[in-house]
Amino acid sequence: MDKRGLYNELVTMVEKLADVAGINHNQLQYYYYPEGKKQLDGENGYLNHLAVSLQNSGRMRNSIKYDDIDYRNIIKKVLCDYDVMKAINKYQDWKSLYDAILAAGIKDNGIKKERESNWEKYCRGLYDGIRFLTDSKGEEKINNLIDAHNLIPLDAKIERIKKISKEIHGFGFALTCDWLKECGCIWLAKPDVHIKTVVNYMRNGQLNDKISDSDVIREVYNWAEDIGRKDVTPYKIDKIIWLLCTGNFYLNNKSIGRNAVIVCVDRFK
Repeated sequence: MDKRGLYNELVTMVEKLADVAGINHNQLQYYYYPEGKKQLDGENGYLNHLAVSLQNSGRMRNSIKYDDIDYRNIIKKVLCDYDVMKAINKYQDWKSLYDAILAAGIKDNGIKKERESNWEKYCRGLYDGIRFLTDSKGEEKINNLIDAHNLIPLDAKIERIKKISKEIHGFGFALTCDWLKECGCIWLAKPDVHIKTVVNYMRNGQLNDKISDSDVIREVYNWAEDIGRKDVTPYKIDKIIWLLCTGNFYLNNKSIGRNAVIVCVDRFK
């Protein structure tokens, strides 16, 4: 497959889609770089992006509603304005954090005896994440992964991600990738359903997502390496495919429906 030609075609497609949404070339470039900074606390820090990624699973987003300013402000307040050390000193366990969420005005409509609610799962994940960032040298581990592009073999980096995913309740491998890439790991793609479907179709001509998460990361990583340009990263490829599959230009509050990436891929097989 002509990966360079495919990449150029996808760029053209997303430019056209953005134009329909009223988003110009310069505005589109903001989607190709992580919002997060290499820092622990604050609006662009690791804790804030943990709070975002934790809700990016299944129907969690419908409950947590982090995109809603009122919900986001409550979570921000409970997390001590994303100050990790203040948060770990304030809450002795996930239940105390959950109680603070409820006391701040959140109504948990999903409480059931036989399983945890989305808000309980979310608060357990938040607390585990806070502990990871403080007790487990999490900040150092993330910093090392951000800086690891050419210093650590890809498979070794994947194994580090797997270990991190096991430390935070409700995360799993894909959401851990989502978190880390938004923290600054631009060599990383999130193996979500969109990326998996496209990559699997590129490899096998099959329209499904039956490909391992690790293989998705390898394929997108090698794709960027094959193109050989500094401005083409796995993060950027990930975001281009995601935008084409969802039509959700979230930074500009524009959503215009989905596009058919597979049609484009098929032309280059």
